[in-house]
Order: sequence, then C-alpha cells, then structure tokens
Amino acid sequence: MSRRSKGHAEEHPDERWVISYADLVTLLLGFFIILYATADANQVKMEALARGLAEAFNVGVKEGQAGDSIFDGGTGVIPERNEAGNLDFDLQRVRQLIDEQSLRAGVTGQILVTREADRIVIRLADNLVFPSASADIRPEANELLRIVAAAVNQTDNEIRVEGHTDNIPLATDKYPSNWELSSARATAVLRLLTEQFGVDPERAFAAGFGQYRPIASNLTPEGRALNRRADIVLLYPAASIANDSTADTNTLPIEESLANPTSEASGTSTSSDTHEDPATSGAGASHE
Repeated sequence: MSRRSKGHAEEHPDERWVISYADLVTLLLGFFIILYATADANQVKMEALARGLAEAFNVGVKEGQAGDSIFDGGTGVIPERNEAGNLDFDLQRVRQLIDEQSLRAGVTGQILVTREADRIVIRLADNLVFPSASADIRPEANELLRIVAAAVNQTDNEIRVEGHTDNIPLATDKYPSNWELSSARATAVLRLLTEQFGVDPERAFAAGFGQYRPIASNLTPEGRALNRRADIVLLYPAASIANDSTADTNTLPIEESLANPTSEASGTSTSSDTHEDPATSGAGASHE
C-alpha cells in the first residue's frame, strides 16, 4: 500500500481577495448608513453620528473638541459642549419646537422666545393669559401653556415662572398691590404647567416681581402693555457662561396685540426705573 503524505493543506494565495472584498463591503455599508442618517440631518443627529464614528474608528476625538473641517473656512464637526453651548443648543431646540407646534395649533406669533445672558425666556403677554387685574387663566391660554410645557420638558434645567405687572397701582380686596397680583399669576401658571402638562414640580418655582422688572418704559400705554407679562425662564449656571454674555436679539415674532391691550387698572402712571429682586420668602415670590 502506498503511504499518503500527511502534510498541511495547500494554501491558495488567489483567495486572499476575499478579505479585501469583505472590507470593501463593510465600508460601503457604513457609507450608505451615513447617507441614510444624514438625509434628514439636524444638529442632534449630526453630533450623535460624529461621536459614533469617532468611537468606531478610535480616532480619539473628544466631546466638545472642534476638529478641522474638510471644507475651507469650516469651524469643525463637533461644536463645543460647555454650558454656554448647551444654552445656545437648547435655545435653538426650544424655538423650533414652539414654532412648529404654534403653527400646527394656529397660534403663531403669540409666544416669544429669547436668550437673556444666562437664561432662556419664554414670554407671554398678560392679555393672552389673564383677564385684566385677575390671576384666573383664560381657557384659550391652555393651548399656549401646553406648547410651552412641551418645550421646557425637552430640557432638564431649573424653571422659574415669573409674574410681572406695570407700575399702575392696584388696590383690591383680593390683590392689595401688584406684588400679590404678580405672585398669584406666576403661581397659577406654575400649577397649570405641573398639574396638567407634565412639568416636573421639583425643578420649578414661581416668583412675583410686581412692577420692578420692566422691559419697556411705563410712561406710555404701549410700554406698560409690554411690562405686563408672564415669563417662563430656563435657568443656567451663570459661572459656566461668564465668557459668553452676548444676549440674543433674534426673537420669534409676538402678536401685535401685545403692544396694545388696555391697562390693568386705572390711575395716574408714574415712571419706574427701579430694578429690584423680590424677597424669596415674602410676598414677592412663591415656591411650590
């Protein structure tokens, strides 16, 4: 009998192309996944995609570190993610959500969104939310506050609901002064946001500022109308954005009726340039 050799099986060098082919297929798959993911690109998806690619290819790109763009004049793929960046990012997201839902609900232009230093302010004119000299929320304001709640629920920041009035003296049995009226209005908005629209009460509180935080002159009816308002404020740590104090001036449009409602109370108007903080434990602020 012939003895069969027990050597190793012969290698076939011509089959090494399979490895290269598999690599090519993998790269093509990744390419088409990227095309699909960027078909409806937005900032959130792009950041998640960039982080995923950095981790997958182990290129060592750290979150918040801007790299060189492949385009001339670019500023990088991943924006800085410090607190100031988070504020600008949240501002864009809150504006977009409010804009879309306002359009869908047919209330476009009735909610103003702006950045003021270390906070995002969502502003409603008082005549859209309350009857004159009252803290009872109008039924038609529920849709506006539902939209506001949906927007603030996209963040995890502390929320301060503020009530503001003009400087016309108010003296009724229920509201002896503008302190009581502004505090009652802020609390009414806060309760609706937390009890009906899902805002976490552990990160929200109400504050009444009376006439002491005007945003316009109280010498004119138009200015007083602007000062009578309800603000829903998203707070950010001031220290973290000390180097980025530029206030945003591009705001959503607000309904023309903001500047022309009737005054909350009759009487002689006097200008007030005083800016004071309300006492956190007195009539000027209420916490829930």
